Amino acid sequence: MAPFPFLPKRVNWKNYFSRTRDRWSSLDTLTDNPHSFTRAEVGPVIVVSLICALRLLGIFLILPVFSVYAVQYAGASIAMAGVAFGIYALTQSILQIPLGWASDRWGRRPVLLFGLALFTLGSVGCGLAQNISQLILARVIQGTGAVGSVALAALADLTRPAVRTQAFTITGIAIGSAFMIGILGGPLLAARIGLSGLFYILAALALLAMILAAISFPQEHRSDNKEAPMAFKPILLHNELRPIFIATFVLSFALNLFFFTYPLSWAEVGLHRSQLWKVYLIIFLPSVLLVFPYMRHAEKRGRYRMPILIGWLSAAAGYAIYLVGAQSDLLLYLSGAAFFFGYSLFQPLLPAFLTKRIPLGGRGTATGVYTFFGFIGSSLGGILGGALIHISPSLPEFLGVILLVLWYFAGLPTAPESTS
Repeated sequence: MAPFPFLPKRVNWKNYFSRTRDRWSSLDTLTDNPHSFTRAEVGPVIVVSLICALRLLGIFLILPVFSVYAVQYAGASIAMAGVAFGIYALTQSILQIPLGWASDRWGRRPVLLFGLALFTLGSVGCGLAQNISQLILARVIQGTGAVGSVALAALADLTRPAVRTQAFTITGIAIGSAFMIGILGGPLLAARIGLSGLFYILAALALLAMILAAISFPQEHRSDNKEAPMAFKPILLHNELRPIFIATFVLSFALNLFFFTYPLSWAEVGLHRSQLWKVYLIIFLPSVLLVFPYMRHAEKRGRYRMPILIGWLSAAAGYAIYLVGAQSDLLLYLSGAAFFFGYSLFQPLLPAFLTKRIPLGGRGTATGVYTFFGFIGSSLGGILGGALIHISPSLPEFLGVILLVLWYFAGLPTAPESTS
């Protein structure tokens, strides 16, 4: 009797290895499931996500502490600090469309490298600034590195429509992780090295993103794309894209307005600025635990109406709670958690909805328009935050509530018909 009767007496090793090779081949391509990434898509998604996360990590490091440190510069006031806060986004907004169009014409990679170089130069200038005027000028230079639209267009180019929401979700996870690290680490680092030290970190992170883009960004085959770049006007006036542009404007405005006044409210209730990281850890926890699992579930079912409604309601409720409860620790925590949860729900949806409606030849221009409206909103939110708080401490929150309510009546964005 054979020592191992449960084994077959004879194995056809040739057939065994053939079947194994076929199985690994199917895993490599992943083409059997149209909702899974192919091998050619995985690498670019990771690279673009890392570039976006590295660049934005620096911005997120200064976001929670900018207002409380900028007012300490020579010649500064709260209003001037608001200008320094918002002028970066204003400059970005002006250049998003030209650089997006340029990437349609000359390719994503060279425009991306050019923008990252300008951002690095401006960040060094911010670190060297000795007064508020110099800081504002350096923030303008920093803002000329307007490559957000280029990165979004590249991610859309390199993925199929069936997996594009997943791609933007992964990029959103990377950016969300950078946001968490920046918001939590910014107050701790600023307490040790000051705002100027944070700007030098921005420059180092941007330089690292440049190196990654230079050596790992996917090669483009522009000759394969026979589509001419789309004109600006048809994109701007597109009926289905208008709600997306409105959404990114409103959300960006509300975010910068919120984060300019929010740390100041905590200072008024007696919290030291070096302890702000504890606040942000608490208010971001619901988003970290719930947003992305919920979005994956919605994507799998192809139903986006409920996430859109919940996102709007949560953001509006967060602002309303902030308006009436700015003097209460508990209500400040609740308002921050609610607003950021609502904001985070929209982040993977809006660029996916946009790029699914635009052909390859117009994605750079379309994402340029998209990011233009986002940065215009960020700029106005930061600048008005400093100006309105001079008039009344509650006026910025009141404006945020009004804007979010008007947004609902103007029309929330919807998914393309093929994915709804």
